[in-house]
Amino acid sequence: MKTKTVIINDSKAYQWCTIANLFAKSQFPFNQAIKQFNQLSSNERIEIKKKIEKYDEIRRMKIPRGEQNEEIWFMNFLVDLHIVATEYDIDPLTVALCIDPPCRIFEKVVVR
Repeated sequence: MKTKTVIINDSKAYQWCTIANLFAKSQFPFNQAIKQFNQLSSNERIEIKKKIEKYDEIRRMKIPRGEQNEEIWFMNFLVDLHIVATEYDIDPLTVALCIDPPCRIFEKVVVR
């Protein structure tokens, strides 16, 4: 299969990375995170997204309803991002970028 690219402007790339970084709390440069994102295969991106969804499902079952406040949820999600990042030897910001990318799973992102 041919690799396709999606061209996004600087402001859209900044918005995508900023939103992802609200969860990752990373100091990693955005351009490097996008580069790591592009280096991931489509299968890796799918696996990463599925792992985060699986961890979220487990979290919803394990944390009692009365204790599901934003702070606990956020801290657990942050830990999940770091666990998955370690598994793939990438930054947690890159993991967060895989959750809702501006492209299809088999496409790369080019910022202009």
